[in-house]
Amino acid sequence: MLTEKRQQTIAAYIKDKDICRVAELCKLTNSSESTIRRDLIDLEERGMIVRIHGGARSLQNYSRDVEQQVRFNLNIDKKRQIAAYAVKKVNPDEHIFLDAGTTVYEMIPFLKEIPNLHIITNGVDTALACIEAGISTQILGGEIKQQTNAIIGVTTIKQMQKMNFSTAFIGANGLNRQGKFTTPDPNEADVKQTGIIQAKKSFILMDDSKIGNSNFASLANTENAVLITNQLTNEEKLQLPEKLHFEEAIA
Repeated sequence: MLTEKRQQTIAAYIKDKDICRVAELCKLTNSSESTIRRDLIDLEERGMIVRIHGGARSLQNYSRDVEQQVRFNLNIDKKRQIAAYAVKKVNPDEHIFLDAGTTVYEMIPFLKEIPNLHIITNGVDTALACIEAGISTQILGGEIKQQTNAIIGVTTIKQMQKMNFSTAFIGANGLNRQGKFTTPDPNEADVKQTGIIQAKKSFILMDDSKIGNSNFASLANTENAVLITNQLTNEEKLQLPEKLHFEEAIA
């Protein structure tokens, strides 16, 4: 397959799938990993896609969620680094809210070392992992969104409004230059926003691949929560909005 044709095929596939791995593109085009990685560099330089760890994502379809099983495998090392750092914000005997984000999910192996914790979550995967880890867990009621296994809706919000959390840990899909944390689904944004409102302190867990992204629904402004992210380059720091409070999870 000629380079231009292959790159057109790759760009169209990524646009359709929103996000994909290098291995998928190798299979799609019958090409080597090194060839695909060069193609992704070219396509990113032409403003057609955005490279992420292990693959690429679309610039176009920012209003749709990525399947949960795909999200769990993206930027996993950064997610675990951020999660390990975030757990330092938790004390014994607290009631904490964990949303359905996959970076938040990575906190669970570290949380099980903290005594007498009480977890409240709208994440089905998160609840099951907490139970397996032996952590006291309450899962919220409502409608389960299949793409992300997040529980959402009016019932979920009403339950949360009766609760007071020591700390809320929230995932986000983007932080735009206007200082808003964003996510594709307004219903999930409502749950995340309520978690922040009902908590004494709130943290957004998000790796650097999402900085500068803007999704359909806003969930918080920079003054509402502290961002915990991985170590940033000077160039990435220049993309951050003013008045953002952030901490870098440095190993």
